[in-house]
Amino acid sequence: MKRDDPEPVLTRMAARQLTLLLLAPLLLWPAFVNGGAFFFPDTSSYIRTIDALAVRVLNRPSDWTSSRTLRVAAPSTRPAPAAATAVTAAGPFQPMGPPVLAGRSPFYGALTYLGVLAGSFWVVIAIQALAAMMVVIGVVRHAVSPARHTAFAAAVAGAVAVTMVTPLPFYAAMLTPDAFAGLAIVAAATLLVGWRRETRIGRIGWMALIAFGALTHSATMLILLAIVTVAALFRLLRHPNVPARAAIAGIVAAALVGLAGEMASSAVVERMTGHPPVRPPFITARLTADGVGTDYLREHCGTERWVLCRFLDRLPSPSDSFLWSPYAWDGVFMTIPASDARALSREQMPFVLAVLRDRPGEVIQSSAAAILEQARQVGLSEFHYTPEEYGGFVERMPPNLAAQLRETGAFRRTIPLGVVVALAWPLLIASIAAFIWAYRQPDLRRHAMLGAWVLFGWAINIAVCGALSTPHDRYNMRVIWMLPLIATVIAAAALARPRRDTTIVALPAGA
Repeated sequence: MKRDDPEPVLTRMAARQLTLLLLAPLLLWPAFVNGGAFFFPDTSSYIRTIDALAVRVLNRPSDWTSSRTLRVAAPSTRPAPAAATAVTAAGPFQPMGPPVLAGRSPFYGALTYLGVLAGSFWVVIAIQALAAMMVVIGVVRHAVSPARHTAFAAAVAGAVAVTMVTPLPFYAAMLTPDAFAGLAIVAAATLLVGWRRETRIGRIGWMALIAFGALTHSATMLILLAIVTVAALFRLLRHPNVPARAAIAGIVAAALVGLAGEMASSAVVERMTGHPPVRPPFITARLTADGVGTDYLREHCGTERWVLCRFLDRLPSPSDSFLWSPYAWDGVFMTIPASDARALSREQMPFVLAVLRDRPGEVIQSSAAAILEQARQVGLSEFHYTPEEYGGFVERMPPNLAAQLRETGAFRRTIPLGVVVALAWPLLIASIAAFIWAYRQPDLRRHAMLGAWVLFGWAINIAVCGALSTPHDRYNMRVIWMLPLIATVIAAAALARPRRDTTIVALPAGA
């Protein structure tokens, strides 16, 4: 059998790469409107994770690392209570530095640090936009063959057009790992449904994206493991749409890369600082904010020794204030000595289990309410820098960068957010309707299963972020774009189906 001429293959590959380069900037339209990449309060933590290592290894000064050591109290947006005056007279931050926090992935930090090395964060968001466009085109390939040039081009154009009015372009343009949560879920769903149809290079590409998503955030790793657990259950039950065993194994391996990376980075931090990184007590913060944890403490602090008992007078406090406020009148985690912060983190699971045993109904009700609230949350509030965020992170940036951020649309609060937010729920509902319709079409059932896996990933993301953290619109919007993308893929597959021959053939008279 004659082998294909390698020249046309190379030509097709070059054409696809050119398509990626031409289309990827479309997903950065919010950055063009903003005048640059969007920053988030956590962005500097990711950058400084790598910058501190570079300063230590290269022994050179850096604006990023020195700006942390010269950290100055940000002005409060509300007056301190009289009782707190003595506590805060010397400033809201304790003299000793806070512990290194777990959850700030050094692997995503390495990506953001490219912006420091290049002198422009456009490099970082350009890479994120390329990754997002690869996913969009890669999913379309499973619906319409690239060999059908006109149909494939129309399908890609439709998918890109729909994606541009979803939140994906905003998160592709933001210096946080949020975009990679949705990209990893879509990659896992594509492998579960289309492993046998995918090329070897395609499988490697999808698995690499899953692995990087798991490396960037532990919540993404939990979501991926939940997906493959259900996929494995499908195999045990011999479901008609059972995923390939190799697909499940590949996703598990990629997700475990995230676990290995987290363990390795923790070991490095412990070796460098003498202490492992501290995971913020998100569940403790939510349970005390909801009241059930605070009520438990008020009842048991007389007989049980919890670290939180020493700070009971500050509870209940909103979850974000509990975790991140630098002021002792409403914050806990960031205002106490590092040794207490580590102890508070270690006792989180014993505390949660103790509260659950003592009042299970209230804990279940609290968690269910948080999950429902998380599902309801839609918005893009982080793309307008509020006064709290202005005091919280813009002024702690290196001076030159802070001056640039003051000129952005996000700082001026002029970014157009309304249309994308208004379309979030209608597109979600329409997408679910498209999945149901496609499942009833035998030739579209495979694409409907792709939608089902993505829908399940969205639901797990809601449950993980709602129950284990505090509801925020960001947790929903970072992945909700997956559903209209797959619905568009289903529409493309339906339109590309071979037309049935409905021609009526006239029979001879008397036949």
